[in-house]
Amino acid sequence: MPRLHKYRDRNACYVLTAVRGAVVTFQLSAEGEQKLAAARIGPGEKFPRALLLDLYRTGDAFTGGSAAASLALDSAGQLEMDFANDPDPETAFPACDVCGGVNDLYLTIRGKPEDLIAQLQCAACRNLPGTPSDSCIPLGVLSRPVLSRLFQVKTVAARSSGVKQFEELLRSEFESKWEALRKQRGVSQASLFNSGPSDGLNLSPD
Repeated sequence: MPRLHKYRDRNACYVLTAVRGAVVTFQLSAEGEQKLAAARIGPGEKFPRALLLDLYRTGDAFTGGSAAASLALDSAGQLEMDFANDPDPETAFPACDVCGGVNDLYLTIRGKPEDLIAQLQCAACRNLPGTPSDSCIPLGVLSRPVLSRLFQVKTVAARSSGVKQFEELLRSEFESKWEALRKQRGVSQASLFNSGPSDGLNLSPD
């Protein structure tokens, strides 16, 4: 299961979880922190992977940037994480179609105008020699309507398995997962989605 952690040097949090054999850091937007705080998920606590998938889907959890990191699972014992017993598989997270990495993913469209191919690629694979990208867009800004509109404007000959998986994630329904957590912790729906702005987690006392 993902675990929420607080940065040592600033009033903000991040999430660590296992994805495809590595421990991956997910940074959080202010809105993402507010949702977790309103659900009474505090630093050091684990929470269902489905909720992280939902935050990822909405762009409120993301990889990449100076605070991101990936560690081999066998070197992460000191992180004291437990990823067992989560019903949602870690493979539900989209990954680079070239190397299988999950950090800093972009949707790329490459090829000849009459034979464009849509793929997911990490930073390293985007920089490999080859056909220049026709389009290159970070996943965090791609909502379901935006992606649909993009494929109306750009006619692609093929979509990779990673792109199809990302499309499926955008279509997924996660509200029932949040509702189950709200019932478990006695949190109302209004408090979960109407939290005020904050520069970090503002946890209510139990």
